[in-house]
Amino acid sequence: MKQNEASSSYGYMTRRIGSTTYKIKVVFHDTGQETMEDKILRMIRNESMEKEEKCGIMEPPQMSRQSERSA
Repeated sequence: MKQNEASSSYGYMTRRIGSTTYKIKVVFHDTGQETMEDKILRMIRNESMEKEEKCGIMEPPQMSRQSERSA
């Protein structure tokens, strides 16, 4: 059976991040072995390898007063 012929279902979801709205097609294959978490981590790893930019470590923001949650 070809991959295109495998039994699958799909749906769409929309998410707004800032001023951009994303429409995402989510496909679920009945015979799939990869979890959603595995897939997302793989996509992040692949994207970071494709970019030639160097990534730095984000420093926590300097706060002049104690946060409300820690009080």
